[in-house]
Amino acid sequence: MSEDIYILVNAMLLMHTLSTALLLGFWSRNRSTVGLSMIGLSVVVSGIGLVLAFVFGIAEGFLHVTGIFAFLILGHATAWLGLVDFWHKKTRKLTAAVGVLGSATLVSIMFYYLGGGTPAGRTAILSMFFAVSSFAIVGTIYRAKGFRIDIYESAFKESRVGSYFVMGLFFFHGLFNVCRVFSWPELGLDTLFSDADAYVDTLTVLEALMFTPIFVIGVIMMVAERLQTELRIEQMLEPVTRSLNRRAFVTVSKVVLARARRNADAVSILMVDVSNFKEIRDIAGRSGCDKILRQVATAIVAGRREQDIFSRFSNDEFLLILPGTPEEGADLVLERVEAEIVGRSYDQKGKAISVKARLQHYTARGEDLEAEGMIDAVAKKLAA
Repeated sequence: MSEDIYILVNAMLLMHTLSTALLLGFWSRNRSTVGLSMIGLSVVVSGIGLVLAFVFGIAEGFLHVTGIFAFLILGHATAWLGLVDFWHKKTRKLTAAVGVLGSATLVSIMFYYLGGGTPAGRTAILSMFFAVSSFAIVGTIYRAKGFRIDIYESAFKESRVGSYFVMGLFFFHGLFNVCRVFSWPELGLDTLFSDADAYVDTLTVLEALMFTPIFVIGVIMMVAERLQTELRIEQMLEPVTRSLNRRAFVTVSKVVLARARRNADAVSILMVDVSNFKEIRDIAGRSGCDKILRQVATAIVAGRREQDIFSRFSNDEFLLILPGTPEEGADLVLERVEAEIVGRSYDQKGKAISVKARLQHYTARGEDLEAEGMIDAVAKKLAA
């Protein structure tokens, strides 16, 4: 190795070690975060591969070469699975596919080595796996977050900087590895990676030098955003039914109504009143009453549409905002919700409980799209 490459390699290993220590320290404080342990493991495993590649001399023996590529493939595969798990997209089929793809890549490198292949060729095969996994990670984050901000996210101002940061990192990492695929001498293409017999090229070391620290920073940002979002969501939820609380409902409804005014849409609001709430509480007790209310909330959610926003507004009142819904559509939702409530049996400790509910809706347009006014209007309509 030249002196410049030697300095770069040492800098890369140092940065990787420091980044690994930072990520493991962050993981120790946030062990409950799904996928973070596997992401941390990926950095550790990749570090072992880099040490084998650059500390113990030029890789010439079969076991040495196999060890290097095995750890590098395993590191990238665990990062892939960790990020997929973090975004709740992990499945058995995907895990099996990652295992098969990683194993096939390692076996291909081993046979290529035994056949007298060049170091650049081995790197090109590895780069195929890196490129596929990188673009798969980009696709996973895009499917999880996309570029569209929904009503809830705009209401509590969710940050996506870390998510897009990691997605951009793996997009460019994938492009870089696509370029490295063309360094395969058998393809006969002249690229930036043109020396088929080179032990290691400068651009590869530079990319490795920058990738791990940037990846660790992106992961920390992404996890911090997730934790902040979960905290905000927890503050928005009512503890018994896990629906929006009154304050959050008003906040979200203002966002919905503002959009409706811009688009000249009608918005309806549906109120469900459990009219025998006090009777239920007397019969079932406070904890039993909470269980009955959870069942009522489940029935309302089953009858609503996906875009409808649900809240427990008070002890015995539930509200639904129906975006883009005129009177006729509100009638249909009311009928479905009422059928779900009436069609269920409610019991507490083997004792059948009768649940009586009154339902009413109110529709507004234009300047009448105002949260407090609509809530008052539907309440008066229900009382009448």
